[in-house]
Amino acid sequence: MCGKKQKNEKIKKKKLTIEVYWSVLCVAVSVRNDVSKDRTVLFRGNVTHKLDAKSRVAIPASWRAAQGEILVLIEAHTENCRVLKCYTQESFAEKIDAIREHAKEQMISPGEVDQYVGKITGCSFEAEVSTQGKLLIPKPQRESMKLGDTASIVGRGTFFEIWNPADYANTHTADALSKLKLDRIFHILS
Repeated sequence: MCGKKQKNEKIKKKKLTIEVYWSVLCVAVSVRNDVSKDRTVLFRGNVTHKLDAKSRVAIPASWRAAQGEILVLIEAHTENCRVLKCYTQESFAEKIDAIREHAKEQMISPGEVDQYVGKITGCSFEAEVSTQGKLLIPKPQRESMKLGDTASIVGRGTFFEIWNPADYANTHTADALSKLKLDRIFHILS
């Protein structure tokens, strides 16, 4: 009789172990599915589009549904050129959170972090994408970037940039690409 009782106990433990394993597996799959739903869209590729009479540029159609109507724009310097960095509201918030988290890990003073985040948010502004998928480039930014009648739109993963086409072309010469330290290791662009 004792052997039968021990056998039943072992079976119960195996069932419990399987049930626990199954529950953990279901939770993991559920979390993975939730994370993949919330994952920020990757903006890839580059195009050059004409600016219309109102200083608007068409955003690539495949990017429009993903970004929503409001973008956060920041005038910045990239590779010694003036550009507009364009973030979804979600990716902008994630960028600010990442800055704060990194600063905390590096034990950078909260005052210094607030000053930096303040500079970023202070030079950022919201812009609405029209129902035709066009983004207005404000006159001051158009002038500082020296945009003529066209603009290059360049995917950068979680955000995209708007460039003067000549400046963008100059950053992709063989000489410019050869100066990228990481490309000397990975040889993807050169």
